[in-house]
Amino acid sequence: MDYKQRILHALKELAAQRGFSGATMDELAARAGVSKRTIYRYFNSKEEIIDALLDDILSIYEQKILQMLDSCENPVEKMSNIIKIVPQITQIITPAALHDLHRHYPHLWEKIERFRAERIQQLFDDLLLSDEYRCFKPINPKIFTTALMASIRSVVNPAFIIENNLSVEETIQTLFTIFLSGIVMKE
Repeated sequence: MDYKQRILHALKELAAQRGFSGATMDELAARAGVSKRTIYRYFNSKEEIIDALLDDILSIYEQKILQMLDSCENPVEKMSNIIKIVPQITQIITPAALHDLHRHYPHLWEKIERFRAERIQQLFDDLLLSDEYRCFKPINPKIFTTALMASIRSVVNPAFIIENNLSVEETIQTLFTIFLSGIVMKE
């Protein structure tokens, strides 16, 4: 693992324990097994390291999404697989670290929001519009995806999850069940 990756990995570990704001450059250097000078050779600030870590995470997500899209044909299956990918961020960054990011680095949190808004919304729009299998009711995809994204921003957010003692998986699964199946029992 090169120095840059060691630094990013160390920050991810520290953020899991203390949040992004609680991690110091001294701790980061010690955890990565490098000097602070080496850190500053690759990054200008802790904020820049966090930004690079987010870029790596979002790149991993993009790869998983592309693999998932190639792995099946059925649009409902594709949506279901997208739903399974979303909570995997907590396997990379803990909900508490995400909450800390949201609270102390809102401009960096916005990068995650933009990814969700642009990439995920586009995926759902495309799936609803290209429904060759006739899996979905004839609804306006823009309304569906805009409502879904607003719900994700409100519910699949670290503060809501922590305050309500929920898991990310449970939160996302419930939200998507509501959107894809509704809440009325079939007779």
